[in-house]
Amino acid sequence: MVPPIMKTQQSKSIWVLALSTCLWAQSAFAGIIIAGTRVVYPAQSRDVTVQVTNTGENPALLQTWMDDGDSKQTPDESKAPFLVTPPISRVEPGSGQALRLFFTGTTTLPEDRESLFWLNVLEIPPTPLEHSDKNAQTSADKSDSQNYLQLAFRSRIKVFYRPAKLKGTANESPASLSWKVNSNGQLLVSNPTPYHVTLTRTEALDDKGRKETIDKIGVLLTPGQEYTFKANKSDGLSSRWKSVSFTYINDYGGIKTLSSNLGSMP
Repeated sequence: MVPPIMKTQQSKSIWVLALSTCLWAQSAFAGIIIAGTRVVYPAQSRDVTVQVTNTGENPALLQTWMDDGDSKQTPDESKAPFLVTPPISRVEPGSGQALRLFFTGTTTLPEDRESLFWLNVLEIPPTPLEHSDKNAQTSADKSDSQNYLQLAFRSRIKVFYRPAKLKGTANESPASLSWKVNSNGQLLVSNPTPYHVTLTRTEALDDKGRKETIDKIGVLLTPGQEYTFKANKSDGLSSRWKSVSFTYINDYGGIKTLSSNLGSMP
């Protein structure tokens, strides 16, 4: 269900919500760009600011809200203990808008690990009447403008709520991952840290350095999570694996690569 943005009395517009997974459509048509792919909210901060920019040629109406991981939550249904201001805004072409995130404290969050939430930015492009020359429109043009397909694009980015006194640092957490091969020949990774670690690609290497791709889709490891990769379960190659090479995303959205030796399950 698309969150309600505004109502028109005569327009027969069709609201189509293109989720953030529709990357081609979004890059081709959406004009709103969010600065960054993730947000870190330090618990000691009063608020955090996220900048959005309208790179399109027309004004855009934005609705913004947070959710707790349920992508179907509308602003009215959100269970995330955060407020985003302004909740609705109009951004002119070539202009920007600062979004301020506030932790409300209505929910008690763990103090020994990060908590994950999502920032939603829903972009509604203008109607034909809003960006055309109204004085030059004929009666037929005005009639046609009441029947149109209007695309609404939603972007969701991760927001990590980070308590003040966590052990270690987020920068150190990828190197702290534990990698093993289980009895079924599957690669297993454990995240013993209080931080989230986002893997983007994982490869296994034998003693001669030959690589085998285990995962190229990506995995988000939550604090304390143990994850088993499903690939290469019965091909017999896992007996030759000696180490892993993996890429991950840091706090700033940068891609980094690390290697780690492989252990075995007892």
